[in-house]
Amino acid sequence: MQSFLNLVARHILDHHASLEKVSIVVPTRRAAFFLVQELAKETKEPMMSPQVMAVDDFVESICTLDIEDPVHLLFDLYETFREIDPDVQFDRFMGWASVLLSDLDKIDQYLVKTDYLFDYLSEARAITRWQENLPDGKTLQTEGGAKQYFSLFENIKLVYSSFRNRLLQKGKAYRGMAYRELAEDVDILLLRKADQEKIYFTGFNAFTESEKVIISALIKTGKAEVLWDTDRYYMTENTGVEAGKSLREYQKSKAFGAWNWTTDHLLTSEKNITIYGVPNATLQTKVAGQLYKLIREAEDPENPVSTAIVLADENLLLPMLYSLDETVKDLNVTMGLSMRNSLLYTLIDSIFELQQNVVEFRNKSGKTIRIPKFSHKSIDKILNHPFIRHYEHVALDSLPEGQTIIQRTLFEITNNNQVFLSSEELLLAGDNHPLFKILFTHWQKNNPKQAIRAFYELIELLREVYKDYKNALETEYLYLFYTLLKQFEQTIEEKSELITLRTLRSFMFELIRQTRIPFSGEPVSNLQIMGMLETRALDFEKIIILSLNEGMLPQAKRQNSLIPFDAAQAVGLPTHQHQEAVMSYHFYRLLQRAKEVHILYTSTNDAVGGGEKSRFIRQVEYELSQYNPLIHIENRTVVFENRLHTEFDEVIRKDDAMISAIREYLDTKGVYPTHLNEFIRCSMQFYLKHIVGVEEKEEVEEELGMDKIGTWLHAALERLDQEFFLLDTDPSEEQIKLVLREEFDRRFRGYVTDLGLNRIYYQIGEQQILTFLKHHMAQVPRNKVLAAEQPLRVRTQFILQGSYTPVRIGGKIDRIELSEDGTLYVMDYKTGSVELTGKQKLADPIKREEVIRTDPDRKMGYVRQLWMYEYLMYRKMLDDKGLNLQNKTYAFGDYAVKSGFYSFRDPKNLIANPLELTEGLNPSDFLIKSELILTDILNVLLDPDVPFRKTDDLNVCKFCDFVGICGR
Repeated sequence: MQSFLNLVARHILDHHASLEKVSIVVPTRRAAFFLVQELAKETKEPMMSPQVMAVDDFVESICTLDIEDPVHLLFDLYETFREIDPDVQFDRFMGWASVLLSDLDKIDQYLVKTDYLFDYLSEARAITRWQENLPDGKTLQTEGGAKQYFSLFENIKLVYSSFRNRLLQKGKAYRGMAYRELAEDVDILLLRKADQEKIYFTGFNAFTESEKVIISALIKTGKAEVLWDTDRYYMTENTGVEAGKSLREYQKSKAFGAWNWTTDHLLTSEKNITIYGVPNATLQTKVAGQLYKLIREAEDPENPVSTAIVLADENLLLPMLYSLDETVKDLNVTMGLSMRNSLLYTLIDSIFELQQNVVEFRNKSGKTIRIPKFSHKSIDKILNHPFIRHYEHVALDSLPEGQTIIQRTLFEITNNNQVFLSSEELLLAGDNHPLFKILFTHWQKNNPKQAIRAFYELIELLREVYKDYKNALETEYLYLFYTLLKQFEQTIEEKSELITLRTLRSFMFELIRQTRIPFSGEPVSNLQIMGMLETRALDFEKIIILSLNEGMLPQAKRQNSLIPFDAAQAVGLPTHQHQEAVMSYHFYRLLQRAKEVHILYTSTNDAVGGGEKSRFIRQVEYELSQYNPLIHIENRTVVFENRLHTEFDEVIRKDDAMISAIREYLDTKGVYPTHLNEFIRCSMQFYLKHIVGVEEKEEVEEELGMDKIGTWLHAALERLDQEFFLLDTDPSEEQIKLVLREEFDRRFRGYVTDLGLNRIYYQIGEQQILTFLKHHMAQVPRNKVLAAEQPLRVRTQFILQGSYTPVRIGGKIDRIELSEDGTLYVMDYKTGSVELTGKQKLADPIKREEVIRTDPDRKMGYVRQLWMYEYLMYRKMLDDKGLNLQNKTYAFGDYAVKSGFYSFRDPKNLIANPLELTEGLNPSDFLIKSELILTDILNVLLDPDVPFRKTDDLNVCKFCDFVGICGR
């Protein structure tokens, strides 16, 4: 089938013997290239080529003003705005500066009467309009936010004229301003030029008002002709289709002369259209890659057909490239790859974040001096960045201990729990390596030149390791960033008074957002990968379109403008309705000459950009197919293949090697009260922690957790016991506070306790200890402290699974006290609240022993812990012929042992163990019963028929270190 551009080429050649004075204007530079190809193909003899250009290039070539670059436009706009509103903050300005520039651009392109527009937006006119829609008796309030709303438009009105004047004085313009200048002076700038015989405007579908004025003026003088690519389907047969909205108006008005051309390809040509519902966006690229492979296999290698893969979502470009078969060498990418999607952008962003989120601390030597420090999160983010990791792999040698300076720094930060680090500390950790100097030298607040210099040095450092890297994209990003820095360097020199670190970041990111990597390839390749806008005026026999979802194509109804919808409609500015009509035309025009069409959309609601089919698909299915019986539509659904897979056994069975490992654990590491509780609550947790030895990943903690507070308070109480209470001396409040501070600094020097939640946690912990110790010291009579943090270990033998098995049992008792009646109290500190299993549950002798063996409830776990402490005391007293504490031996059988908790949440009450295994003082009976219970528990541990399994109580999993391993 003859392509549109071939039709254009033949038409122009038929009407002109020489093309030197002919100009052809097309929507895109891509279309200009292909039109030149078609002209060359149809020319029988050598001749001078006509001037073929994109519409923007055409306007710029005639306009007397130069188009200003985006950075200078933003600065000029800010300076203009500041003249009108001196209080405008640059950061806030940057939030809407691009939107405002876009609005000014449209205002001029559509030749809006600005006096009318800004009058329409004025407070008086707006309130009059809004008041009409209110119920009788209601009036609008115009104070507060409404005042600010209207003052913005008053400022924009002043900015518009001042900004244009500023640019005119420099001979510069933004794009819309150039269009307006040409439209308003078309007679002088264009019509009087004698070097133009004819200008052909080719492949357009919706003109701006300025384009209409320019083209209609040329047509009236016979100097121009418009060549349309339209179809009878949307022009006359089905006028409900948005694609022909503007075109029908143009044809009716006859403002653009004779109408060339309207075809009937959509109504008469045969087409095979396949529609695929795909579970997620990225999977679409895999499907498209496979479809193109099938297309290539089916075609004649000598006569390949032109194929386009059209991406409605340009974020799929990289996944699409990776999804093509390795044998695909001949392709051309017409889209640019956004720099914002690059790894380099994330590194730049992380460096700015590091420098801008600096926390300042008072120096210990003088309160007026402040030391800026970086957050460990920002440091970790940068040192683990793929660019830096690649540099480490290529350029950094391992230290004698086997780590690089990066690995060592990250380890020391975690190991020492360093939440904030100064520049000096980081440079010391990195041995003053150039990389560390570049990344972690603190930037002065208003010295953007320092930031630019640091980025230059970073590029130079990375360039050396990336010059031989296989991924050419990353090297290209480095070069692009280097060119951006050059632009900024020049701008800083010109606008030094405006540039701070914050403004530098805002401008840099705005420019990065607009910057794309252009792909270089063979433009006439058989495969073209492009966005929908790049398809303008081009035809392909086979097409694969991705992401045809509502909200993606056409795009969601967003009014990305400061001008309200009603005002835009009133003055003729484009709205989302106009954009939908434009996209509808591009879609149908793409189908006109295609024979084989594959349309993909995301079918699942929970996927990004997924859910609803585009209305364009619905229109093809239910409308177009009714007009053309030669269109064959097939719907397919892509599903993940259900492969047979073995269910993972969620239990760990005990073979001989496992039984041997458990016996070794019992004889070497030994059983502790917490181990028993873990085994009964979740045997899988016990297995991973104590048999396999999986350790929790260490991370830097900014806030004190309950475990850290507990460790601190335990250590402080141990010192207070040893330095005061064991010596029968009571500490003062100042001494208690001093011990608390010293113990905290010794253990947690990385934490910050003079601000935030940590300050509150520290004060709460301090207050709890003071209350507890004051109550303890005020008691009459008062228990005597015999030991603090007393380790107790015994080694005994049990008959387990039919054989004698040596078992070590141990524990560390926080405090041992002696009451006036001669009872030994084994006390454990708890920072949280403690709730024990009630006496009723433990009253029945048979049920009582069963719950000790098997009850996984946390309340029972506390009781089990106290029971084990009592057992250890009695067993130690028996084995060692008495327990020696403070030069006194406490003989087995002479002293009763009781246990309990001191809870810092309730510091005035002793929480006693409710479990009573024996009646009265009967240590021997207590040991016999305890060892029978322990034998039963350990027999289950060694039973090969009872595997380790996950708990059924998901509450246990909430705070488990191994929840990721279990997949809970």
